[in-house]
Amino acid sequence: MSPVPPNKTLTLLSGTTYAYHFHPSSNEKPTLLFLHGFPSTSHEWRHQLSYFSSRGYGILAPDLLGYGLSSKPLEVEKYLGSAISADIITILDHEGLTSGNVVGIGHDWGTYPLSQLAFRYPSYFSKFVFVSVPYGPPGLDMDVSSVNAATKEAQGYEQFGYWLFFTSPEAGKKIGERWESFFSIVYCEDAGHWVTDLAGIGHLEKFISADRRAKVGEWVGDVQEEARWHHEMIGDDYSAPLRWYHRGMKGLGKEEEEELLKKGEIKEKIGKETLMITGTKDRVCNAEKARIAMEAFVENPKENLKVLDLEAGHWVMLEKAEEMNRGLERFLENGVRDEGVAKSKV
Repeated sequence: MSPVPPNKTLTLLSGTTYAYHFHPSSNEKPTLLFLHGFPSTSHEWRHQLSYFSSRGYGILAPDLLGYGLSSKPLEVEKYLGSAISADIITILDHEGLTSGNVVGIGHDWGTYPLSQLAFRYPSYFSKFVFVSVPYGPPGLDMDVSSVNAATKEAQGYEQFGYWLFFTSPEAGKKIGERWESFFSIVYCEDAGHWVTDLAGIGHLEKFISADRRAKVGEWVGDVQEEARWHHEMIGDDYSAPLRWYHRGMKGLGKEEEEELLKKGEIKEKIGKETLMITGTKDRVCNAEKARIAMEAFVENPKENLKVLDLEAGHWVMLEKAEEMNRGLERFLENGVRDEGVAKSKV
């Protein structure tokens, strides 16, 4: 499937420009808002965009801030959840999507703005779907050092050790210099490579500094074409997309969210039907921990939460495109009542 660039752009009053795919719905079906993760673009959702648009669903899939054809600011404050979620709402308003008939879908770092949308602007949405990474409640404190220490003891490697490299001053340029090596390990066929060559402290920097290569998964498609598109969309410097990690490491936005909670202006939990899709072979975003988090932060989870576990690594939407599309479609049509969206592994 050849890469297709976004068909629309919108420049906000702040001067920030977003590029995005937009196709209106037909037959009153909802519009699906797809929010990608790192280090990707809206192209991450290529199999979902074609599948659901052909079935009459509306599609809105932006290149998020720092990626692709959207603006790439280096100010970390631009990546606050309050700012990015407000940007996305501006796009929804611009396209007339204000009736509450939008389903928010996020993967990886895309679940950060999706979470913000869920507790800041719930009236815009009818359902939510989290892929690989669970909902992040307001005021969440991401203590990377504690997570790394605990996971090192429990499973033998630091789960978020690569965050230390990503937030180092020269990481963006170092990755850009060895982008082909980086592309290969990020989209590697064997999810186990993330244990030995990505997750742990120093692993990723060592891998790309040696300009090593991992075998890229066939589910990526034409590897040469996909690598070329990735490089065209990101360039030789990853500093802008890495700002998502800088913001997370610093915990920026936490105090404002806590204040809103105290004032009762936002809720801690999601109060709408929610689907969690996991990859059981993902070595960084643990499927069982995602399930536990979702059960804790979805109101009345027995009635409002479904979990779909797929035998895949991190890139569920690529590795198991057909299974994910079918499960997502059942959830869109029937919600959590559909027994086809199983809570057990499939």
